[in-house]
Parts: sequence; structure tokens; C-alpha cells
Amino acid sequence: MNQQINLYQPIFRKEKIVFSAQTITWLSLGLIVLLVLWSALIGQRISGLESELERQQQAEQRAVRQVAELQSSMPPDEPDAALVARVENLRERRDGLRESLAALERRMPAAELDLLARLDALASQVPAGLWLTELYMADQGETLTAEGEALEARLVPVWLAGLSRIETFSGLGFRQVQLTRRGEGKPGIRFTISTTARDEG
Repeated sequence: MNQQINLYQPIFRKEKIVFSAQTITWLSLGLIVLLVLWSALIGQRISGLESELERQQQAEQRAVRQVAELQSSMPPDEPDAALVARVENLRERRDGLRESLAALERRMPAAELDLLARLDALASQVPAGLWLTELYMADQGETLTAEGEALEARLVPVWLAGLSRIETFSGLGFRQVQLTRRGEGKPGIRFTISTTARDEG
């Protein structure tokens, strides 16, 4: 048996809700009142936070002023007496050493000072792989004999060339250079050099 249903009957239609103009007006007024109340509440909360922040800043400023007043009223820290005495002792010792050194330099002959300068020059010009084993100076440093060892023979002329460029050795000549192999199968050579003053001409 077939049964037909009329879908256009009012029961199947979507019911429309119709608001009157008066109802819409009241709803709008209610929404506006809610917004005003919410804005007032938020404004009150913001104002409270601002007041609290201002009070906090004032409290911090008072604390800073109190700390400054305390610091100004406190006496300055006195340095440790033992430390002051130690520093003063070190200063006196330093000054004494300087005076002693100056006195020694005044009493030291010029030839001895020149000898020390030549020893410093010898040490500063020694290349890596070359070392001195014996050193002999005579005639106030005018005659020098040095013995040593080197890993390579070429290091000896390198060392001598460096010495010849130094002012303290400008008046000396290297007249004897002797090279021999190291014994016991060790690598490198032994050397002996001698310098004498050049004849004034």
C-alpha cells in the first residue's frame, strides 16, 4: 500500500522566530548596559593595578633613599693594618733593590758592563738545535772562545752571521772555526770558535 506525505504541510516547515521592534530595542539596551558594566569593571581593575604599581615604585624609591642615607652615615672602611704594612714593606724593599742596583752599576767598570752585554747577545742569538757547552772570555771580553754542539752543521754559520750583526761584536773577528762529528753515533757536530780583536788600521 502506498502512502503519500505532503512535505509542504505547515508541520514540516521551519518555524521563523520573529522579534518585534520593541524586543530588539530592549535587547540592544541590555547589551549596551553589559558592555558599560564590563568596561567599568576593567577600568576599575586597571586603575587598581596602576595605583599598586605607583605605590611599589614609591616604596622602592624610599628604600633607595634609605640605603643612600645609611651609606653616607657609615664611616668609610678602614684598610687592613697588616695588609698596609705588607704593601709598605714591599715598596721599601723594591726601592732598596733599585738603589743597590744603581750603586752596583755606578761602581761596575765599563768593560764589565760590555762583557755582560756580550753574554746576553750570545744567549739571544743561539738558534734552535744549537747549544753551548763551554765559554771562555779574556782581555775584558776582547777574546772569546766558545765550544758547543749542533744538530746540523749549517746552524753554526747561521749563529755566527747573527752575532756579526750585533753592535757589541762589531769590533771582533771570528778567526777560528772548527767542526767535528759527534761521537757514539750521535747526530750532529761539535764546534769550536775563537774571536780576537781586529787590528786597528
